[in-house]
Amino acid sequence: MDEKNKSALVFCLTGGITGTVAGSVLKGTAGELILLIAIMIIYLTTYIVPIVGVNIERLGGRRKVITSGMFSFLMWWLSLWFLIYNIA
Repeated sequence: MDEKNKSALVFCLTGGITGTVAGSVLKGTAGELILLIAIMIIYLTTYIVPIVGVNIERLGGRRKVITSGMFSFLMWWLSLWFLIYNIA
């Protein structure tokens, strides 16, 4: 598996976990605070990406990794947050 796919999978996994937690545990919290937490987790995910064997410098730096993984993170986060928030 190439490095871009590994990076995208890490962002999808953290987005899913964050969406599930935000939908269930943080139900009474303001939406702006939940979005701020999600943005912080997007940035912190770039520190998890090298653990799975991805060279961030080869992909173009931390900013490039964030912009390439942001869509997959937000897609999973928003989908699972919406589902869990409405169920719980």
